[in-house]
Amino acid sequence: MKNFCIYVLFSLTILVSPAHAASDLSCTITGVAELTANGDLEPLAGKKNYYETAVGAQFIVQRDQGLMAGRFVSNAGWKVTVIDQGSAQQSYKVLSNKLNGRVQTQFLEVRLQEKGDKKPFFLLAAEILYGTCTM
Repeated sequence: MKNFCIYVLFSLTILVSPAHAASDLSCTITGVAELTANGDLEPLAGKKNYYETAVGAQFIVQRDQGLMAGRFVSNAGWKVTVIDQGSAQQSYKVLSNKLNGRVQTQFLEVRLQEKGDKKPFFLLAAEILYGTCTM
């Protein structure tokens, strides 16, 4: 009976634990940049702003729904549209929109067609975040 109870508790733990689907992406930010008034991209590393510590931060992307969650990246509560599921020939693309007195947008592209385990990404929002994702 004791072994049965342990088995049941273990099974319930697995069922209620948050898990990532095999198709989810785990992404790591390697840099952040912003567009200057001159039209140049300027790295934000070392500046006194929210993204100063973004390098090395991670986030998860649920590929089926396009939902992103992490310290610097989130589209919870946004209208999320997966534009392209991506493949070995093309990039995965997500557009997120939010209206909260003003229109905000985010565009994520992960280049799944690139060789190797690490797939480059960029997230265009108020700033540009970039790095790599793995499946």
